[in-house]
Amino acid sequence: MPGIPTILFADDDPAVRETTVDLLSLTGAQVFAVASGRAASQFLEKQGVDLIITDMAMPDGDGNWLIAWVRFSAQHRRTRLVVISAHAAPENIAAGLQAGADDYLIKPFEPQHFLTTVERHLKVAIAAHGNATGAGSRSPTSL
Repeated sequence: MPGIPTILFADDDPAVRETTVDLLSLTGAQVFAVASGRAASQFLEKQGVDLIITDMAMPDGDGNWLIAWVRFSAQHRRTRLVVISAHAAPENIAAGLQAGADDYLIKPFEPQHFLTTVERHLKVAIAAHGNATGAGSRSPTSL
């Protein structure tokens, strides 16, 4: 049986977390949610994921902190990472991408565009290294 892709979502707003987790569940992935960058790093110390999605403005380890932590982690540096943020200024987007994010989406986002972006990054992650969580392998077309 093919493995199920995994997503870690970090956002400090409980309503955004709940709504986004519900939306992400439509991808068929197993979704984990945390409230800060530090909570995300603690989760990742125990379990890898195929995709990390993070807000930028969070207490206790913001998105920039999490991106740096992931990119300097030997175990997770190749994990796909998408930023979602209300910080829409070009310099914010450039900073997030230069820090190591693979994509940067502006809140509020259109749900279908968000899901298409997430599915694209899951396909890239799975094609690059199989199911990173060790749960099995999936072909990119099976998402």
